This record gives sequence, structure tokens and C-alpha cells, in this order.
Amino acid sequence: MNKQITQQEFRSQIQPVKSMAVTGFRWSGTPQLLLRLVRKEFDKNGKPNGLTIMFTSSATDPGLDHLAHPDLLACSFGSYYGSIPEIRKLVQTNKIKGYSLPQGQLSFLFREIGRGSPGLISAVGKHTYVDPKFGGGKLNAKTLEEVVETISMGGTEYLFYKSQPVDSALIRGSIADQMGNIAMCNEPVKTEFLAMAQAARSSGGKIFVQVSEISDQKLAPDKIDLPSHLVDGFIVTNDLENDHRYTNKFVVHDGLLTNGDFGQESEDNEDPLYKKRIGNRALKELNPDLNVILGQGVPEIVGVYARQSPEKYPNLTTFMESGVIGGIPERRPDFGVAFDPSSFLTQDNQFVGFNGGHMDMAILSFAQFDAQGNVNVSVLGDDYFGCGGYIDICHAVKKILFVGSFTAKGLEISQDQNKLTIINEGNIRKAVKSVDEITYSPKIQKENDQEILIITERCVFSVENNQVELIEIAKGIDLKKDILDQMAFDPIIHKQLKPFLS
Repeated sequence: MNKQITQQEFRSQIQPVKSMAVTGFRWSGTPQLLLRLVRKEFDKNGKPNGLTIMFTSSATDPGLDHLAHPDLLACSFGSYYGSIPEIRKLVQTNKIKGYSLPQGQLSFLFREIGRGSPGLISAVGKHTYVDPKFGGGKLNAKTLEEVVETISMGGTEYLFYKSQPVDSALIRGSIADQMGNIAMCNEPVKTEFLAMAQAARSSGGKIFVQVSEISDQKLAPDKIDLPSHLVDGFIVTNDLENDHRYTNKFVVHDGLLTNGDFGQESEDNEDPLYKKRIGNRALKELNPDLNVILGQGVPEIVGVYARQSPEKYPNLTTFMESGVIGGIPERRPDFGVAFDPSSFLTQDNQFVGFNGGHMDMAILSFAQFDAQGNVNVSVLGDDYFGCGGYIDICHAVKKILFVGSFTAKGLEISQDQNKLTIINEGNIRKAVKSVDEITYSPKIQKENDQEILIITERCVFSVENNQVELIEIAKGIDLKKDILDQMAFDPIIHKQLKPFLS
């Protein structure tokens, strides 16, 4: 059976769906053509409408924002909203319903839906804004339905993430044969395409795949990532630059996966001074044999700096929530891919290791921290970004470095040898009395016996027993003016403050 379909055939088949799961990690793995065709069909015929979109990480440029219309969409059911500003706007203005749940838990939820389960039982998300005690992941007043419940098993409290119907799945692959077998061989991330396809099939939904090539011969069994019985139709795109872009930087598969020298220009010299100081301080916590998870923002550069000194970290392995293992991490807007990675896992399988406590350390950004040691990264001022993989990553890792500037918006510093001077203080304090939203709770630290450090450009804090303690201060920094006066609470001050390890 030839499963290649035309654009018009896809458009007609997508009209009646009410829920749609979509792959994509920023540009990578995003079925741009299929999303554009959905919007084209809506603009012409008003269908589909009242749609619920489901995603783990968000497909961008414009990706899911193709669907940003209050009549087309009814609900956004995902994790990270930072790269889909138009949908984020619809949620923030109460035009549509919205949920933000942990990225890993959503990838697992697709598995559960695929096997006909009523939902996912997990400890991940407890004590955070995902917990029903603190909002259950609902993003606005329009969103009323509870999709997360608290349950008790064996005297222990867990969260229950409810299964949702998946009427359709839009997936991106690399090569299809005429039978509809799909290979992902040229994709820089694997996403959770298999779990998503199985969820759609179990829900009685349809699976559509966008590819960049078609093979004249049947793909070899060991090359098939998505078998034909899980594909209802595929479309071959001819416009790689706009519809099947490899990453933001690269249009096509161009050595990103295999060329170890390809990304050696790490652009270290372009990093602002505060990032260099934080990155180099974080390096002091690494040893040659760690398995380290890297988040977005400042954490990206720690992986780059480590790879610049391979003799110091010969067995260091970095992991990203996208499923990429090893290599030289690319930075935003291409966070999630890497030059010369050692291996790939699908996103859901990557999170198995994260949730299972296989990782030694996580290096993550922060937007706020408070007197109890709570950390917020999901809300920045009036903007809601969601948690992405943050909550999953923090759950069971042995040690967490929360890294970021001490203040934000306007911070300007200089350095003379090792002496730091604050030229202009940032306008936004990040050490607050109470965080706007709990993305990480020190209750998790207590339950899982974690070590926590907060590393900034001028000082370092430890967190223990719901208390924040100042343990390091940089040369040239005034304790009162540059630290305590910039905090909304009084930290514990270590009796013997150590010099900042730059």
C-alpha cells in the first residue's frame, strides 16, 4: 500500500479532529509543513476548530504558532511556552485554556495513553505549581478542568496525570518508503514520536508524517524508527528551508551529528562577563566522571567550556532533555542539539534516566529564589514560560547548580584581574521574599537528599533545611551594598565566608 498522500488529502482528513499531538523541539523535529496546512485549511474552511494541541517541548518558527487563533484553538496542553509567543498570548489573555505540565511526564503520558491506561502515576511535580495544592498546572481563569490529581498509594502521596484523547499526531521524520515506514536518520533530536503515534492509534486517531525524502525501495528493518502500521499518511516536503529546517542555524543535515570539529568555535569571547564568571565557577563543581544534565541559558556555556578542556573532564558526559547525549551543546535558539553527540535517545527514554536518579548533577537557570530555598523559572514578570523539563530534571538528581545573574535587567559589571566591580545594578531582584511560582521546592531536596548551590557572578549560596546560606563572596564586592541590600530577605551568612572561586 502506498501511503504517500497529497497536501489536499491531508487537509481534508484533518478537518474533523479535536485534539492534535505535535512533535518538535524548537526547530528540530517540527513538522512545519503539516502545521502550515492545518492553518491553511482553517483559514479557508473554518476547520478544524475548537482544537486541543498537545506537546512536550514546543515546536517553533512559527511551529505551533501557526495554530494561534482563538477559534482554531480551544486548549493548549503542553510544557514549555517560551518559544511560542502567540499561543502564550492567547493563554495569558484568557482566549484559550492552557496547562503547563512537566515535559518528561507529558512524554510518559503519551506512553500511558498508547497502552490504554487511564493515566500516569508519578512523584514528579509534587510541591510545585503542578501539584493540585498549588494550581495543578492550570495557567488562567478560563482553565477549570483538573488534569492532575493527588492520590495515595502505600501511605505515600503521588500525582496522577489523567490521560487525554489524541485524535491525531503530526510527526516529522527524515525518509519514508512507499509503504509508510519512516526513518529518523537525519533528525537532530528523536522527540517522543513513537509514544505519540501509539497514543493516537490507541485513541482511534490518525498519524501523519512529514519527511524530506522518499526511498524507491523498502527501508531496511534496522533503519525503520516508525513502522508503517503507525502511519496513516506521509507528505514529502520540497521546501527544506521553510518547512523542514534542520535547526535554526542549518537548513539541512550538514555534519552536525558526526563532525567533531564542526562546532569548536564556541564563541567564548562573545559571552558577557557575568556569564563567563558564572560558567567558570560552575566548572569548579565538576569532576572528570560525572553525568551532568544541562538546562537552557547560562548552563549551556558550562558544557561548552568543559569541552574546551577535555583533558580535565575526560569522562564527563552531558545530557539534554531533548534526548541528546554528549557532544558540544548548541546555544539558543538551537538549544537541544549538539555537535558530535555520542548518542541519542527518544525524549521519553531520556527522562526515564532523569526521573530514575541516574544523573549526578544538573545545571539549571533560575529567575527567582526565596528565603525558604524555593526556585522559580516558569514565570518571568508578566510572561509565563512554563517548566519545560525543569521539574523532571530536578526531581531525583543528586546535586543541582542553579546558575544565573544576581540581579537582572540592566546589570553591568567589570573585572580587574580577579576584582569584581558592579557598575550598574540590575533593576530586578532575583532574591525575593517569596517566589511568584514554585518550579523547584526544597521539600524535594529533603525527600531525595540533594545538594543545592545557587551560583551568581558575585556570590554563592547553599540551600539546606529550607534555609539559604551565603558561603562565597567575590573580591571587590561589598557584602551589604552589593549583596544584602539587593535581597528581599536576610540569608544566613557563613561564619567563614570563602572567596569566590573564579
